[in-house]
Amino acid sequence: MISLRRRLLIWLLPAALLAGLLASAATYWGALGELDELLDDQLKGIAQHVVVEPDGRLSLRGMQGANEDRLSGQQSHAVLLQVWRGSTAVFSSDRDSPLPPPTGAGFADLSVNGQLWHSYATRNGDVIVRVAQARRARWEAVAEIAMHLLWPVLSLVPVLALFLWFGIGYGLRPLRKIAANLKRRDANNMHAIGTAAMPGEVIPLVDAINDLLWRLDHAFTAQRQFIADAAHELRTPIMGLTLQADLLPRAASATERDAITAQIRTGTARLAHLAEQLLTLARLSPESPTPDFSEVDLTALARGVISDRVRYAEMNQIDLGLVASGVVKTRGNADSLRILLNNLVDNAIRYAGLQARVDVLVNREDGCATLKVSDTGPGIPEEDRELVWERFYRGSGHAASGSGLGLSIVRRIAEQHRAIVSLGSGENDRGLVVSLRFPPTTPSVAEQGRRHGAIVG
Repeated sequence: MISLRRRLLIWLLPAALLAGLLASAATYWGALGELDELLDDQLKGIAQHVVVEPDGRLSLRGMQGANEDRLSGQQSHAVLLQVWRGSTAVFSSDRDSPLPPPTGAGFADLSVNGQLWHSYATRNGDVIVRVAQARRARWEAVAEIAMHLLWPVLSLVPVLALFLWFGIGYGLRPLRKIAANLKRRDANNMHAIGTAAMPGEVIPLVDAINDLLWRLDHAFTAQRQFIADAAHELRTPIMGLTLQADLLPRAASATERDAITAQIRTGTARLAHLAEQLLTLARLSPESPTPDFSEVDLTALARGVISDRVRYAEMNQIDLGLVASGVVKTRGNADSLRILLNNLVDNAIRYAGLQARVDVLVNREDGCATLKVSDTGPGIPEEDRELVWERFYRGSGHAASGSGLGLSIVRRIAEQHRAIVSLGSGENDRGLVVSLRFPPTTPSVAEQGRRHGAIVG
């Protein structure tokens, strides 16, 4: 399991160590310049301690305790002292020094045997006092300073790691609180998590979780309502079938037995249709994945649906036909659109009444494919047109039986296809027209060339 705390520690600890190393390097280079100035002043000061007495003797004030190690110029804490008279060395703190005679007073850099020396000389008559120090000795002094700065940084790494470990743990405490809050909940507790005391960085995560909880609550509520409605709707046909099955053995005559058998078949067909509609509606729930879309010929689709329903229409004495303006195509899922049109045609046949006319109209208006199903039946009153989209709502004044799910399924499929669905009245305010207007698409060349009026029915 990947630990967020460990991951942060792996990134922060090297970053802190690198910052310490960079700070030490910056201090090193800064100290190098400061140390050069300081040691230059030291060279000056030592040179000024050398005094030439009136009798010609040299007096080294303050240098009585000097020794060869102290005055060799090879160590970071030492300098080389020389006194020259002309080109003759009258005094040297290091007799083996290879430095040549000085050429003048002031600061000078000498390169002898591949080694760089930094020197300062003062002139008093024909006497020149020179104080020198190897450049390498200065670098060693700076290196000692840098090491003294680096060791505290390195020694603080464990302490820093400890502070980072507990600091990150403290920073992640809100996440543990959220986890504990969710762990204490059951499936019925979908209340939002409060964000008042949450850090700003955690609020987007909490908002996303709250949005998920809201959607889950909405889905669970819809599911519970759907199950309750389905159970209520299934209870009536099941009870009817149970009652007819109990009456069948008690039938007194063949005629009564045939009547009960016919009622059982009708009830079975109604129950099968209701179960099919329920399964279709469950597949079309908002949480279901969006079906694959492709180019669909609405005219061919309508022709196939009418061919499947023409015998059913004849049994109900319905004149079923197709009015199409050639090939009309749109983007969609052919199976879903077939279910949609099947439901519209079934509803029209079921509720239009005897001797009615049902037409399926396919057209293109203003670049948009349109699909309409109109009938000459009693229609739907204005006050009921918003209610019929609800599940299991059948309205009043209809003798035909139905599941009350057809228009709910139509609306779900229309939403998947971003189509606008509406209810209207037919000619002379009679009947019902269900219209679907699909998003605008560019018709193909073949579709444009084959446009012509066609009536089937």
